[in-house]
Amino acid sequence: MRKFLKLNILVVLVLFFAACQKKEENKVEDVVKSVFAINPILKDENQNRVFNATASSSNQTKLSFKVQGNLNYFKSQIGDEVKKGDLIARLDSKPYELRVSQIEYALSEANASLQNAKSTYERTKKLYINQNSSVSDIDNARAVFWASSAKVKNITQELEYAKLQLSYTNLYAPINGYISAKYVNENENIALGTPIILISDKLVDEVRIQVPEVFINKIKKDSSVKVLFNSIDSKPFEAKISEISKYASQTEKTYLVIAKLQDSSSLIKAGMSADVYFDVEDKTKTIEYLVPSNSVLNDKNGYFVYVLKNQDGKYFVKRKDIKVANLIKEGFEITEGLDKNDLVLKAGMSEVFENMEVVIANIKELGN
Repeated sequence: MRKFLKLNILVVLVLFFAACQKKEENKVEDVVKSVFAINPILKDENQNRVFNATASSSNQTKLSFKVQGNLNYFKSQIGDEVKKGDLIARLDSKPYELRVSQIEYALSEANASLQNAKSTYERTKKLYINQNSSVSDIDNARAVFWASSAKVKNITQELEYAKLQLSYTNLYAPINGYISAKYVNENENIALGTPIILISDKLVDEVRIQVPEVFINKIKKDSSVKVLFNSIDSKPFEAKISEISKYASQTEKTYLVIAKLQDSSSLIKAGMSADVYFDVEDKTKTIEYLVPSNSVLNDKNGYFVYVLKNQDGKYFVKRKDIKVANLIKEGFEITEGLDKNDLVLKAGMSEVFENMEVVIANIKELGN
């Protein structure tokens, strides 16, 4: 009897554990993998049409000396306001003053010689009339007089030029404005034509943009752009393209484009940075989407992603072939194969397979 009872208990236990194991297996089979998905992002058409710019004045003057010398006066600082006629800088004028003095002395000697030659010519002419001098005498006197007169004229012009050079040792502001750039410092030896300072009009009414060569031919003169200054909390300023350079910069493959502001503001200062938005329609450009780089897979058949298809309220993994363009920091540019409503698997591609049922963990974020 006891053996029979023990046997029954053993059978019951075996059946119990078998049922538990089967239940546990069914429970495991019922677990559906949870994944994260994203919608492809439409590539922003403006991301290649927004360029950095710098505010400047259309009326700018870069000043330089017309003579060389030592810069012994230069007190101006960037941002200083100046008025037309203000002394900006001065070279050491002593060498030019000495030159003027030397020419003035030479001119005084030449004038004395001229007066003597003139007296001699007048006297010889009277003697010749009275037949008391020869033809050669009057010819010589006339030649000396003319030579002396020419010498005085030449030295006079030389003196005028020396005084002009002396005046060039002072540099004056040609317009009302402010100092927007300095290129040298006091006590430097300045060569002829060396830029000294940049004076800008008080009205800052344009921005300067360096545009890449791949985009320059899409820009047209007089086309409208929007300018947003980073340091000014206001709506964008309207502007029009006024100039487009035909030559690339020496350091980079960019072209200078100048946009004239329609309405300026006293808040805009020269040198302020801004973003310029170009509104250019490119009808030949295909629609491109962006997906994270780790969502894109590649095999012998090409590039593909896993998308999640809704079938009767359940989501299943499906392969979708795509064509990729460039890899940028935001991910791969997809030119074919996707649309904005696709649900692309974000990660864990090695843990899924075709037609596998999954649950989207971030379904609420996607709005599906």
